[in-house]
Amino acid sequence: MNSSVGSKAEPQLSRIVAISPDDGSAIDLRNPALAAVLSWAVPGLGQLYQGRTTKGGLFMAAILSTFVFGLWLGGGKVVYASWRPNDKRFAFIGQAAAGLVAMPAVLQSAKLLGPARQPLFLGGFMAPPLVPGQYVSRAYADRLTRDDPEISADDFFDNPPEKQFREKQFRGDQLAQWHRQLGKFFEIGTLYTVLAGMLNLLVIYDAWAGPLGPSEEERKRRTAEVAAPPTASKDHAP
Repeated sequence: MNSSVGSKAEPQLSRIVAISPDDGSAIDLRNPALAAVLSWAVPGLGQLYQGRTTKGGLFMAAILSTFVFGLWLGGGKVVYASWRPNDKRFAFIGQAAAGLVAMPAVLQSAKLLGPARQPLFLGGFMAPPLVPGQYVSRAYADRLTRDDPEISADDFFDNPPEKQFREKQFRGDQLAQWHRQLGKFFEIGTLYTVLAGMLNLLVIYDAWAGPLGPSEEERKRRTAEVAAPPTASKDHAP
């Protein structure tokens, strides 16, 4: 008598598999949604989760090094989050695609524009630039006055318990000062960091759907070419 009668069969969890366009081998994507999130958080981490260690390592090294290089070229000032009417940083949308490496900018912006009136890191790393009329904490104003050669005590009105940034004639706001300090490297650094984010979108898609390969029509054509028998030579001697 079959002992399995009357008992329910154990459900089999289906796995999502992609086909490698290189050698036709199967690639277990495991949980594609989780892999995509991991590859956003840290470029290539989703591929490592799927066991694609070589590709994951290459993605991680290439994208993170591109982002960090751009950040270095821009003096640490080219990655910041701001949606103020007079300072919309649309480049941050692309930079944010590079993952957690860009997220300190969100925290810095929230702290500087919130009740604290100062970034979490008083050095201002990834903090948005000051605009005329903006209130900041006395500690942050004093830090900028001491460390930034473009900013002096005269750049602030004293409104206890805070200070208010003001625009001095012919000098512009802090963003204009950054452009003056860094010159073309501000735009070049921005370009590199945005490029890193755009490339990571492809990495995220690769973790979600597997590697890009030939179209269905191309695969059928290649299969037909392989299966076709070789043609007889016209020069075959009797």
